[in-house]
Amino acid sequence: MMGRSGLAIVALIVGMPVCGAFAGEPVPRAAVDYNLTARTAERARLSLAHSNGWMRVELEQLGVPGTFTGLIDFTRNRMLVMASLPGLDRMAIDMAMPADFAVVDMGGQGTRTGVDMVAGQPCDVWRAQEKRSGALIDTCVTEDGITLRAVADVNGKKTLIFEAETLERRTQDPAIFKLPKGVKVTRVPGGLMDSLVPSLLP
Repeated sequence: MMGRSGLAIVALIVGMPVCGAFAGEPVPRAAVDYNLTARTAERARLSLAHSNGWMRVELEQLGVPGTFTGLIDFTRNRMLVMASLPGLDRMAIDMAMPADFAVVDMGGQGTRTGVDMVAGQPCDVWRAQEKRSGALIDTCVTEDGITLRAVADVNGKKTLIFEAETLERRTQDPAIFKLPKGVKVTRVPGGLMDSLVPSLLP
């Protein structure tokens, strides 16, 4: 599998649950099919694709072999995890979404604090608070619910989680949200894999 840092990036990229302290307005959630590419603070390359309640996450880290792939089923709150590494490329882990996971479209309640442009797209800046650490999270979300940027504010220090570089709204091929034929799935009970997906936040 990818290293712990790679999984940590994904844990934050896929969004965070918000607490009631910032309950104000509903944060828009993705209402369209789209795919985007993004950069992260850890020099990783990120690709996201969204359609009909599913998200495909692909992460490549500089100097780390293989590609991490996560297929997220929002309706079941579960994720299929794969890695393109010798001996691991024909298996996938079906795991419960860790506690600090949410969805790439953050959802929940937040406070709108401004407007910005990311990847040539206008977006509203939303502030929310991550439940476990209390860190403030600023996301830039388009009118149709696409999260283009996420920044964590920990003790006054801002840390980029990800920022979109390209965005394309188009119908996604349903096949990319399914496992390749012949891949063996191992189901893991909730909580068992949480230690492999540490939070990116200090």
